[in-house]
This record gives sequence, C-alpha cells and structure tokens, in this order.
Amino acid sequence: MSQTGPPIVDLSNFEERKEEITKELMKAATTIGFFYITNHGIPQELIDRAFAINARYFDQPAEVKAKYPSVDWGAVKLLGYEVNKMHEGDGLLHESCIQKFPVHTDMEKIWPSEEDCPKFKDTTMEFMKALPPVVDRILSLFARGIGFPETFFKDITDVQTTENNSFLQYHKYPSLEGTDRDTWQEGVNRITAHTDESLMTLLFNSPGSVGLELAAGRDGKAVGSENGHYKVNNWTDCPPKPGCITVNVGDPLQFWSDGVLKSNYHRVRMPKEGEPLDARYSIGWFVWPKDNVLIQGPGKKYPPTTMKEFMKVKGQMYGNSFHPDPEIYMANQHIAFGPPEIAASGIPIPAAS
Repeated sequence: MSQTGPPIVDLSNFEERKEEITKELMKAATTIGFFYITNHGIPQELIDRAFAINARYFDQPAEVKAKYPSVDWGAVKLLGYEVNKMHEGDGLLHESCIQKFPVHTDMEKIWPSEEDCPKFKDTTMEFMKALPPVVDRILSLFARGIGFPETFFKDITDVQTTENNSFLQYHKYPSLEGTDRDTWQEGVNRITAHTDESLMTLLFNSPGSVGLELAAGRDGKAVGSENGHYKVNNWTDCPPKPGCITVNVGDPLQFWSDGVLKSNYHRVRMPKEGEPLDARYSIGWFVWPKDNVLIQGPGKKYPPTTMKEFMKVKGQMYGNSFHPDPEIYMANQHIAFGPPEIAASGIPIPAAS
C-alpha cells in the first residue's frame, strides 16, 4: 500500500477485464479493506451537484432542519436529520442527513420542501439512482472471489424493496476556524474510529478534504472486527483522489466471506498544523442486504445471522462497541453473537458455485 492511500482499481472495460479486476479487488479487500475505484461511470458533474445540495441542506437554519425526523441509531431508525456534538465544551456540531429510495414511504416526511432546499429531492434521487449499478459490478466480483455465483448479491441488495435499507448519508463536519487547537484533546476526532455496519460503503469526499484515516497493523493490513481498534499502531491517510470513489468493506461482508474480506477501522481526525480548517463535506452510500437474508459464508466459519439481528446489537450498543477491554469488545461484535433467533422456516442460503 502506498503512503498516499489504498490502491486504485480501474473499472474500465469491465466485462473484458473481470478476472484482472477481481484479483485487484480481492488483494485490496483482503489486506487493507479499502480501495479507490476509477472509471466507475458516475459523471463528475452529478457528483458536484450532489455536493452543492449537501452544502445547501446544512446551510438551512437549525429550525428548518429540525422539521425533518431525526436518526435513531439505537432503534435502528436510519432516516432523516441528525446532529451531534463533536465533543463536550466546544459547541461544534457534526451534522448528517440520511435518505433512502421512495419505496420507503416514510421518505415522504423526510424530503425538504422546494422552499426550504430547492432541487434537493431531484438531485438526491438522480445521484442515488447512479449508485446501484456501481455496487452491482463490485459485489459481483467479490462474490466470484469468495466462492459464490456472480449474481449472489444482486437480489440481496435490491434497493427497490422495503426489506433493503441501503441509504445515502450527507455529512458536514464543522469549520474549525477560530477554535483553539489546545482544546483538541488527545484522542479527539471529527468522527471516532469505527467499522461500518454496511456490506460495503461508497464514499465521496469534497476536493481538499483532509482527515480520513485507516487503521493499519505493523504489516500494513487491516485492523478490524476480529482484532479491536485498541491494537491499532498505525494510521494511514486516505485522501480524496480526483475522479475516484473511496470504497470499503463493512462488517457483514467480512462475515459473509468467512473473514477473508476485511472490515477495517477508520476515523476522521482533526486537521494537522497547516491543513485546511474549513467545513468538511462528504457523502456516503451504505449498501445493506435485505433484513432477513441469512448471512453465512461458503465455508460456514461463523454461525448464521441476519442484518436485522446484527443491527439489533450494533445499533443498541454502538457506544460500547469500541471499548478497549477485549471481553467487552468481543461481547459486542457480531462474530461473537452466536446463532441468532431465526424463524424456523428460515431463508435458504444460495448455493456456492
């Protein structure tokens, strides 16, 4: 892995280069768990408009944003506006906004009005529609790489069903202009170290954004769900690259691959001396499987679970998931949950190829 971030995987001539691209994706996903993709097919002009809408949304007055239902991670109600203090005492707020496809009828209460945020719905919908084809291509090759049929994840990640909760999340990290660096206590970050609850995340960062870092062990490999972030001894910058999307493996995909693909810890640190202090914007597309599909790898290394069961634990115990005590840590990790309560009828696991 280079010092300027994870490897770049070129998706051009996809059908003709499947074997080559699969090897590149598997190499990245089985080591650091992160990679960039280029020639992905999403127009830069559309990405730029999505970032403009991102900024426009968060520039609304607080009382306007408060009109839209808020996110509740504990109850796994991931829809609408969320605001959190970055840390106590400084008044800085980290804001986000979660959107889904309109098949989720609650979205009717979430879209900002044209008066509040012109073109928000139209632009967000256009952007979201461009994402599943990219996801399908990547997951089809991961399926090949871990021993499933190429089409294994296609129906599982179908966003046009209420059983699938994939979502788009706009983020704004506040400007740090005028703040006292001495108040940035050791260990304070714009967002703390975590692994993602999604199968896979597509992350778009505004140009010049700083702070995204990946955990890396002594060998440069991922430090993720099976190790605990208390063992991190090195953080590697993952800066935005022109024309690229940053992609990472999440917890359920690590589980589904029998631990072969790595869900790595990452965080957004505070700016270093000389780095920009202005607001930081990002957009994430978090790919989820359907709620009740059985998650188990071809080798059945871990007991079967479902996304619904996984989120019961991760959603309710999120704040404790990264506790440095190994026993507490392991108690809150999905690979230590044991068999979940699954209906007797179950859902069949597609056969491996």
